[in-house]
Amino acid sequence: MIKSIRTVLAPLLIISYVSGLRIIELSAGRSRVCFSILYMLLFWSNYFFYLRFIIISYFTNAHYTIEYYICIGLDILITLVSIVFGVYHDKKFRNCLRKLDIIDNTLLNIGTTTDYYKLYKKTICLILGWLLLIILMTYGIAYWMKNEYNYNILTVFYAFIIRNYCSYINMINDMIIASIFGYVGLKFDQVNQHLLNLTRDNKCRIKRAWKSSMHQHRFSQTPNKEWMIWIIIHLHSELRKISREIDSIFGAQMTFKMGCNFFWLVLDLRELLGVILINNYITSNKILYFIMALMWLCQNILKLFFIIYACETISTKANATGNLINKVSYSICDGEARENISQLLLQITQSPVRFYGIGLFQYNYKFLYGFSSSITTVVVLLIQAYINKQTF
Repeated sequence: MIKSIRTVLAPLLIISYVSGLRIIELSAGRSRVCFSILYMLLFWSNYFFYLRFIIISYFTNAHYTIEYYICIGLDILITLVSIVFGVYHDKKFRNCLRKLDIIDNTLLNIGTTTDYYKLYKKTICLILGWLLLIILMTYGIAYWMKNEYNYNILTVFYAFIIRNYCSYINMINDMIIASIFGYVGLKFDQVNQHLLNLTRDNKCRIKRAWKSSMHQHRFSQTPNKEWMIWIIIHLHSELRKISREIDSIFGAQMTFKMGCNFFWLVLDLRELLGVILINNYITSNKILYFIMALMWLCQNILKLFFIIYACETISTKANATGNLINKVSYSICDGEARENISQLLLQITQSPVRFYGIGLFQYNYKFLYGFSSSITTVVVLLIQAYINKQTF
């Protein structure tokens, strides 16, 4: 039965266990560290052995430049970094999931239910989309290689799976990060909805008080409402702590991913523009090559957008709580409750929820704009350099 964040993430976590990315967890809260590390060492030793053989046998032709091998190396580096940080932060990661389960139970007790089955289906759809994308991209480029270099298509398909394995499997890590961010954003939504309900209830009570008589009927504050405010303040504070813990767990990984994504996007754009602007850039199957380059570009853009959109959404939802709770505070009579509300508003104002790339930059739409501008500049320089080289 689907009843927690752990079961919603289970399909993604199982793939990451099998792929040698994370510490294997056989049951909730019980990991197998020694067995997992041994499995990772065996798995990645075999992978690097086959990767060396595949690259020497199939990818030593002139078209694959040094830039491609640099990007493949960066993908491998990011995978290894993700494994190291995954092992290092495994206990903290499981602790965050446990805290989210506690928040879920608290929300359930005050009347908020979460459709876990719907979230589980979304996870399954993400995995199916991931598999379909891998098959389409790999088969398309394998078919191009077959026509260009007369390779066996099944052999080249297998070779591309091995060569791009780290790039493909890093998408699982991206989906885990995006799913956790989305789930935390959902919890902020549910907390804000409770505050919105209290605000509407205040308006209804005040209208009834004015309709009677200001002297004969006095608006009374019920203890149940103050109890609800106390719970909401506590939930919001815990969600803020969890958001910061998630940032500390995945911040370094996301920073390395952004750097690698930058190089891939530059190369993808260079390939697209090269096919369009340069006549002899690709000698055969230009349309197929263009479609494959476009698919790779779309994949890298989606990976970039998923992370930034999730970070920006959580920040907006978490900081929007201040306006809602400020409206409710006017009807609170209890002095201690008003003091707690004031402390929460001070925290939201002075320390808003934000996500940083190990302190170097903040993940938001402004960063996306600067990222896009830098990519455009580098692509223009690369195209100009290539044209100048062809001219001289």
